[in-house]
Amino acid sequence: MNNAQMMQSTVGPLDRVEGLITLAMPSISRPYRAQLASTVIAEARSHGWRVDMVVYQDEWGLSAEEYLDTRHGPCDGLLLYLVGDDTLSERALTQPFPVVCMGPRRQTYGMADQVLADNVADARNATELLISAGSRRLVLLGAQAAFDGVAVDATRETTRGWERVRGVLEACETHGVALDPALIGVTGNEWTIGAGYETMMRLARADAPFDGIVALNDQLAIGALFAMKMLGRDVPREVQVVGFDNTFEGERMVPPLTSVDSNITWIASAAVDLLSRRIHERAAGYDVEAVRFQRESMIVLRGTTR
Repeated sequence: MNNAQMMQSTVGPLDRVEGLITLAMPSISRPYRAQLASTVIAEARSHGWRVDMVVYQDEWGLSAEEYLDTRHGPCDGLLLYLVGDDTLSERALTQPFPVVCMGPRRQTYGMADQVLADNVADARNATELLISAGSRRLVLLGAQAAFDGVAVDATRETTRGWERVRGVLEACETHGVALDPALIGVTGNEWTIGAGYETMMRLARADAPFDGIVALNDQLAIGALFAMKMLGRDVPREVQVVGFDNTFEGERMVPPLTSVDSNITWIASAAVDLLSRRIHERAAGYDVEAVRFQRESMIVLRGTTR
């Protein structure tokens, strides 16, 4: 058990502060983000905090940097979820309240804490699950841009998607499995059921044989399952499928989807607890070093893997 798992919240809002924290996310249109937002809000309220929810990209078309540069109003602490190529400058992180970041790893200059799932390790473990059960010709479904199937440019590793791609590549290299560029399904940022279905059907028409699908989220995986049904491919006997985020919809597919758990409960609990502690420490005049808590997720085994 790591330090983040051992943290137990003993700190609530102090009389000297507003009792208000902000949860800022670029968008909540994807199921994972919506579920994370609702879980964080419930966790914060259980600690006695009021929560101001801000969807800075959808509401105002702002980047995280622009949001931090322009935000105003009372706030005791900020929970900030980052996606895409959002980066933060030291100026933006210079705030009169503590900041805890969620999402992919970012440079925070020791000025903000981070609570993260280990996307690289999670994808490596999911890929190894398929390989250990006999899959050798793997589809990678959900790449955000085309690449050679061998290495990812380090500058791209700024999203959950590219972190997961890196994990897939590490597993393939370890087990001597070549990732065929013809089996890389590029969907851009559209991680939807429709994109999973259409991309999987396109790959199938290319006549490159495959016996396993690593889909970078559950919606893509569900789309792939519909494609396999349309193509008459038996899952999991002929083709194994694994997704990410362990969504309600994936659990209820036929067969039910094997998926990497989203770690949402842990992320929400650890982030809120850490922010509460930072607010308390700042109010007491303490100067503490920023930390990063990160852990691997479990894989929920269901009917799409052997």
